[in-house]
This record gives sequence, C-alpha cells and structure tokens, in this order.
Amino acid sequence: MQVTCPNCGARYAVDPLAIGPNGRTVQCARCSHRWRERPIAPAAVVPPPPPRPVPDFVIRPPTYNSGLPALATPPAKSRWGLWLAIIAAAIVVLAIAAYAFRGEILAALPPEWREALHIDTLRDFFRQ
Repeated sequence: MQVTCPNCGARYAVDPLAIGPNGRTVQCARCSHRWRERPIAPAAVVPPPPPRPVPDFVIRPPTYNSGLPALATPPAKSRWGLWLAIIAAAIVVLAIAAYAFRGEILAALPPEWREALHIDTLRDFFRQ
C-alpha cells in the first residue's frame, strides 16, 4: 500500500496490515505532519491474521539508492606525496649532518679521494 502525505506529498510504501482495519494516525518524516490514514477497500485487502497490537510509529521514507547493493570499498589512495616528503626530509637531514661534520668527514677520507673530489680546490675557492 502506498501512503501519501497530504501536506508535502511525500510517498511511503507501507504494509496494509500496519494500517489496520480501522485506520491509523501516521506522521510524515519529511514535514512531521500527522494525519489519519484509512485502510483501502476491504475487498482488496487480504484477511488479516489474528489481531495483534501494533504500536503507532513514524513512517520513514526510503533513503536514496537504498535498494542497491553496497558498493565495494574504493582502492586505497596512493601516498606519493607522503613518500616524496619523507625522502626530501631525509636528504635535508643528511645535507645538514654532512655540513655539520664536514671536518670529521674530510679527516676520514683518504688523500686519493680528496684529489678525485677536488675538495681542496673547492675549499680554496670559497676562502677567497
């Protein structure tokens, strides 16, 4: 059975047995309007099972796409930006450490490496 709010026109699918043979007061979930909903013609209604107490309730409209199956979780986003930031930070830390301990590093290098790297030439260039 379909119930339509007379105030805002919202439509709800409702079990006819929930309305009952005498009708029921229902409330629209969209505009909170209350009205008395009458049952449909008795000829079209299937005879109800033994009467049971049915409490009054608020009819909620179905949510958008509620009949569709749940979507699969999206793939994880790549973290290239995070990895690039970590690598850049490591390079900066290494450069600062090399500058801070340059004397110890130069003392530990063999003389052949000093000539190959032109370290003495660079040192003399920057002292002028």
